[in-house]
Amino acid sequence: MSTTSIETWAGADLSQIGPIYPMVGTEMILLIVGVLFWLAFHVLQARIERRELDADEAAAHGQERIARVFEDEARE
Repeated sequence: MSTTSIETWAGADLSQIGPIYPMVGTEMILLIVGVLFWLAFHVLQARIERRELDADEAAAHGQERIARVFEDEARE
């Protein structure tokens, strides 16, 4: 099904046809926006993971956890 008057692309001069896809000319802007979102995602993900790691580390160094480890070692 053809929606244009073009029957074949062989030898077609695209400069005479005009845009063949929507939003022509926004490629660079969309690339920049995509890269910024990608970088922001990684920065935010790293912060979230750092907070979780710090919480896990603090829980592992708690007095109750250390006492349980020594009790388990004493039983063995």
